[in-house]
Amino acid sequence: MKVLAARRRDADDIRFLIDHLQLHNVDDVALCTEIFPEEPVPARARLVLEDVFDEQ
Repeated sequence: MKVLAARRRDADDIRFLIDHLQLHNVDDVALCTEIFPEEPVPARARLVLEDVFDEQ
């Protein structure tokens, strides 16, 4: 839900979840579409995710 919301203030939470789940790239995070198949990952979410992965 944090990824789908894609708010900048969620970046720390998203970063924590990425580390905890041992995800390595933006495509790995696409697993949220398995949980919420009717909700595509918004473009803004991809931008937030790219920023998070660039910081690692």
